Amino acid sequence: MNLYWRIGKYISARIETSEWGQSVVKELASFIKQYEPELKGFSDKNLWRMKQFYETYRSSERLSALTRELSWTNNVLIFSRTKTVEEKEFYLKLTIEEKYSSRELERQINSSVFERQPFTNCHS
Repeated sequence: MNLYWRIGKYISARIETSEWGQSVVKELASFIKQYEPELKGFSDKNLWRMKQFYETYRSSERLSALTRELSWTNNVLIFSRTKTVEEKEFYLKLTIEEKYSSRELERQINSSVFERQPFTNCHS
C-alpha cells in the first residue's frame, strides 16, 4: 500500500503544481509497461486510482493507517463507492474486523450496511 500511496502523492503533487497534464499519466503508464513489463497494476486507470487513493485519505491519518491493513482491491472498493468519511471508516473497520474478501465487501456495500446502522440515522 505504501508504494501506491507514494505514487498517488507524486502524481497529485505534479498535477496540483501544473507540472503535468493528464496525458502525462498515460505516458507514465506506457513507460512503466515498456521498461518494467513484469510489473502489473500500473495502467493509466490504476495510476489515477492511486492519485484518488492518496487524495481521499491524505487529510486523515487515522483512516490512512487503516488502509494499510487492506488489499488494494478492497481499498479501491471503499474509496470509490462510499461518500462520507464516516462511511469510509465504517467499511475500513468492518473489512478489517471481519476479514472480508473483495466479493464480500462489495456485497456489504451494495446492501447498504452502513446506512442501516442505528448510529447513521441520527446523522442524516
